[in-house]
Amino acid sequence: MSSSSNYSNKIMNELWDDLAPGYFNYGRISPDTDLDTVENLVQANEDMVQWIINKLGINKDSVILDLACGKGMYTVRIAQLTGCRFIAVDINEPYIENECKKWAKEHGVVDQCDFRVGSMTDLPDEIRSMKYTHVLCLGAMFYVHEHIDKFLENVYSCCDKNTKVFIWDFVRHVPWSDLVDFNKHFKLAFPIHTKDDILEKFKSAQLELTDCEDVSPYIVPGYVVIERECRKRDPDLKILTYPNIGNALKAGTVSYLTYCLKALNTSD
Repeated sequence: MSSSSNYSNKIMNELWDDLAPGYFNYGRISPDTDLDTVENLVQANEDMVQWIINKLGINKDSVILDLACGKGMYTVRIAQLTGCRFIAVDINEPYIENECKKWAKEHGVVDQCDFRVGSMTDLPDEIRSMKYTHVLCLGAMFYVHEHIDKFLENVYSCCDKNTKVFIWDFVRHVPWSDLVDFNKHFKLAFPIHTKDDILEKFKSAQLELTDCEDVSPYIVPGYVVIERECRKRDPDLKILTYPNIGNALKAGTVSYLTYCLKALNTSD
């Protein structure tokens, strides 16, 4: 996931460089894991990569569009493990130029990955005109909930009848005014949507839901690990506010959902 304004802080980048180089995510950890044995989030993210590959049936013939790819490690590792080809887009140019391309080179997938600077709500025509086996948006759609119709229009334009769309995203279960602490981290100028809001938006965009799962129980352990590390570096959590997100997930005021979708009424 990526936001150029919220993830440019030096202490945040150093935290992630130590916990899970190349990632900006908490990975996937079984709820019954002894977290005292989890020193970082590298394996958790590797487990998430493999879970995505298995869930979506990604293979060497897949052509994938990754929207808001962040530092690019999900893109790179999926390409490395499956042999698939990727176009990955992020609005943060330093991530594309200094991180994504570096990881692609180090993992030997430069010829499989095409990283572009761009907005997921305003994709270039050459990207929108292509069709993909998979369109991914991993933990970033909530950054554009204010413009979600435009985002979904862009997603739909990249689909044919066989494209699998996979999104994971936050939803809220309480009024936005009750999530002040949660938003101290993201600093959003607009509320995130509820699940019902999102499902209506999918329907309006002619994207049919084929599967939806609340994966919060597998995400919360990662927040426990990251809180431990945040408090070592920033005891008062003035800058490293990730625990606010974990607290909201544990309280059930927000959830982390995955959506699998397919496009309806495409010409192909």
